[in-house]
Amino acid sequence: MRALVRWQLGRLFGPPPFDPATGAGDPGLCGPGSASWQVIGEPAAIAGGLRALLLQVAHPLAMAGVADHSAFRTDPLGRLHRTSAYVTASTFGSTPEALRVARQVRRVHPHVHGTAPDGRRYRADDPRLLTWVGIALTSSFLVADRAWSPRPLGPERRDAFVLQQSRIAALLDPAVDVDGLLADERAQAELRAGRVALPLLDDGVLPRTEDELDAALADFAPELGVNEQGRSALRFLRWPPLPASVRGAYLVLYAGAIGSLEPHERRALELDLPRTAARAAVLQARVALTALRAATGPSPSVEAATRRADGARGTGAPESDSVAS
Repeated sequence: MRALVRWQLGRLFGPPPFDPATGAGDPGLCGPGSASWQVIGEPAAIAGGLRALLLQVAHPLAMAGVADHSAFRTDPLGRLHRTSAYVTASTFGSTPEALRVARQVRRVHPHVHGTAPDGRRYRADDPRLLTWVGIALTSSFLVADRAWSPRPLGPERRDAFVLQQSRIAALLDPAVDVDGLLADERAQAELRAGRVALPLLDDGVLPRTEDELDAALADFAPELGVNEQGRSALRFLRWPPLPASVRGAYLVLYAGAIGSLEPHERRALELDLPRTAARAAVLQARVALTALRAATGPSPSVEAATRRADGARGTGAPESDSVAS
């Protein structure tokens, strides 16, 4: 049963995006025992990813970029594979693998630009949009951890998670010399130790703590609202072309993701729910994720990354959240 469930998840999220046989001793950007490994190695992160998609739909400029340049309608599984590969490689891959996936995303960004239906110009590498996409993902993973994980993070670890994910998001800034980092192992060790300049983080654009994350979300709240592009995306998300064997579980997690949104976020998406219905949806998602957790067992990504990172101490590895922060 476990093998069957893992195979089905592999069909949905794609093959492993990092090679645990290379980079022996490299802990990656977060490292064993980190808050990021704990949160993103959890099945609850699947629902967190769905929640982040909903938040992306809620920002008209981010939605315009998706509508104009994404293949989510014609190749939804391919889009899911690419998004999952970015998150997984950034979190669990070796340092060079995390840098390469950031470089790959950055190469696409200059081509993602245009005009939204309301006449505003957008571009994917705009710091404001980079920030929104980053905090939507980080906050959604934290909400999922709190709502559905059997061992949710405490306050200090939540702050550590925000900082780790902001460091990863800051690598998408064109001002960061990713090629230079890839060519210099000592610079990679400095990056893991938090001693490399990352302008979006150093200048306070990306949050370092959960309080700063909450403030950033509040700052974006007036910009949220669904347009016809967003409504079309929501119709697609309600009934995507998924295999019948996983559709039921998807619908439960999708409803849970909606229920976990803040009331003003649901209103922005025109998805108003009574409070009792939202709570019921979150509870049903908890039941589904408990079953999924029992079926899948330990995260294969965490297991593979841990094997690769064995013996990493003393190589610039982030030994704990306190060091990584």
